[in-house]
Amino acid sequence: MRPSKVFCFMKILQGESATAGGLHRPKVTLGTFDGVHLGHQRVLRHVASWARSSQTESLVITFDRKPRQVLAAQPFEQITSLRHRLRLFELLGLDAALVLEFTPEIAGLEPEAFVAEWLVRRLNAGGVLLGHDTRFGRGGRGDLALLLRLGKLHGFDVCSSEVVEAGGAPVSSTRIREAIRRGDLDAARGMLGRRVSLLGTVVRGAGIGRTLGFPTANLDLHHEVRPPEGVYATLAVIGGRVYPSATNIGRPPTLRPGGPAYRSQTATVETHVLDFAGDLYGQDIEVRFVERLRDEESFATASPLAERIGRDVVEARRRLAALKEAPETP
Repeated sequence: MRPSKVFCFMKILQGESATAGGLHRPKVTLGTFDGVHLGHQRVLRHVASWARSSQTESLVITFDRKPRQVLAAQPFEQITSLRHRLRLFELLGLDAALVLEFTPEIAGLEPEAFVAEWLVRRLNAGGVLLGHDTRFGRGGRGDLALLLRLGKLHGFDVCSSEVVEAGGAPVSSTRIREAIRRGDLDAARGMLGRRVSLLGTVVRGAGIGRTLGFPTANLDLHHEVRPPEGVYATLAVIGGRVYPSATNIGRPPTLRPGGPAYRSQTATVETHVLDFAGDLYGQDIEVRFVERLRDEESFATASPLAERIGRDVVEARRRLAALKEAPETP
């Protein structure tokens, strides 16, 4: 992944050749941080605060994919793609992020070797903060006790962050992923500390919405987990501004002139952004889910489809009218 021009303040280090560059004895934390949920936010805010109080920089080491994708060779939807996570890291005040490709070679490093190579030789870390359940190195053998010993050996400080609970249990990416998939937006929001959202790149679709008078932004989600199929009242964040929107998730009706409607086999995410005029192709936009409006429906002709979308837009605008939201900071 190439560094995106949207990251104006956070320095992004890439891959095997990365070094700390201009950073001086940074305070470091590490993990995939899928979801950047309330537990992750505590860790990331802690390391940023620690760095500021030490008059140095904060750095997060993250991975381009979930370890399970490599170790178990399983496809895996993340709550937040790498692009999405990097945006959230910057909002949390991190000075730098190191993105490592999670390869079998990285997975096979013993924790002592990982610390010596990455934390000491390449980054010259002045301190390392570990989340309450973070493990690192081959087989997850690296833990807080081992890191404390290695910190004394190599001359860096070590601290840890406490667990964060919601609903009587630790906040976890697994719980959030399950809540999103079953459509429990409130439960997921309570653990994320923000609305469920999808970050996607706008790609060209079939263009049906435009012909019906309701142009939509079709999103490539980079494998982010999505709520169940249906129509939702949403907020679209474009260039730092928040717009009301209506979003459809599912297999959209495709109309054949003179024939019955049929449905695509591939689920898509399409957002009609209200009160916006402009070209969105190629842009990244964030869609925040506020409320589910209805199940998805199919239509045989264009006229009832257009009429139904019109009512959806009116209802989405009504439900969003009372919201006064700026772009959320985790």
